[in-house]
Amino acid sequence: MNTLPVDEDQLVTLAAALRAVRARAGTPSLAEMSLRCGVCVASLSDAHGGRKLPTWRTVEGYLRACGVDPGTLRPSWERLRLAQRTEQADARHAAVLKRWASTREITPPRWVRDEAELAQLLDHMRRLCGLSLRDLASRRPGFSHHTYGAVLRGERPVTADMLAAVLHACGIPPTSARRWYLALLRIRPEETPRARGLVPDLSADASTPA
Repeated sequence: MNTLPVDEDQLVTLAAALRAVRARAGTPSLAEMSLRCGVCVASLSDAHGGRKLPTWRTVEGYLRACGVDPGTLRPSWERLRLAQRTEQADARHAAVLKRWASTREITPPRWVRDEAELAQLLDHMRRLCGLSLRDLASRRPGFSHHTYGAVLRGERPVTADMLAAVLHACGIPPTSARRWYLALLRIRPEETPRARGLVPDLSADASTPA
């Protein structure tokens, strides 16, 4: 393993914790760990590199491969993930992320009125749930990870089917999902027939939080 960065930040602390877990497990090879958890060697190596935040799937796999309950590091990972997302977001999006983290109700704000912002919020949701683009494609294989990436970057339109796929992959419950569909229909009313096909009782008078 390479030497950790000298910065004393949460990312390095998480990487050090993963290294300690691996050491206590007898320092299995990354190839062996990959076979145990199904996460590729490169992702496992990046996880304890201390230079970028790994997805939760990677952290969970790393810990399970070392025989450790993933729940022990979940709170630390969630705090780091939220801190990074709010630092990178503008003030309005940062406030939404904090609301999502505190209430666990992941719904779109009332002020979303254009497709670029909707796509950005969906990407915030994806990252907040700890999912990579490949995770989305694995959980909802109707689209490739390249397609998910293009939509969440705002390069392709958000359709009702794409919205359904992202919501499903992120485990958003029906009551919260309806508010995402209503946000989509305010922006792209041409998606109404397909959205109503996916959510038959979808009504235009439901409210969304500010």
